[in-house]
Amino acid sequence: MSPFLSKSSKNKLKVLGWYQIVGGIVGLAVSFWLIFRLGQVNSLMILIILFALGLYGFSIYSGRLLLTDKYNKGLGLTIINQALQVFQFAMLGYGFLYVSGLMLTVGIKIDNGFNFDFNFALTSTWNMSIASSETPFNISINLVAIYFIYFSKKLRLTIEEEKTNYEEQELSEEHGDERLTYEI
Repeated sequence: MSPFLSKSSKNKLKVLGWYQIVGGIVGLAVSFWLIFRLGQVNSLMILIILFALGLYGFSIYSGRLLLTDKYNKGLGLTIINQALQVFQFAMLGYGFLYVSGLMLTVGIKIDNGFNFDFNFALTSTWNMSIASSETPFNISINLVAIYFIYFSKKLRLTIEEEKTNYEEQELSEEHGDERLTYEI
């Protein structure tokens, strides 16, 4: 890790990194469990499953970068990964739900009436449907993903500030003697 990172920033990177990694591993485990329970599999189902596996692999990769010197790239990929988890929908036979980690959603559901919908999950989950007749109209927002986007952006700004302060301190230490002679 970079020498200018504060202990707090290092800890936050570790927590966020491990959150992404564990969420991805649990998502892969859930996906493989689902694969082994499937009876018949067609090419569209294989494509959807591979897409879900790719998303969880992306989560693990993002988290892994946060634990290395490539944390800045990891923060960018984490923001993308969390953004993919913000909106969940099901309508007109199509649906998308992807969670790598925790989920707290607020939304609306129209199925035999208009209802507000709240969901909470402690595990990674996904649900994707294409041309399915069994999907009621549902739109939700994952508040946990929104929080982690905010957290990641704030952490990125904090790290940039720490880097600037470190560089200014290094520069002042290098040119400290010169400033004294100019002031006299």
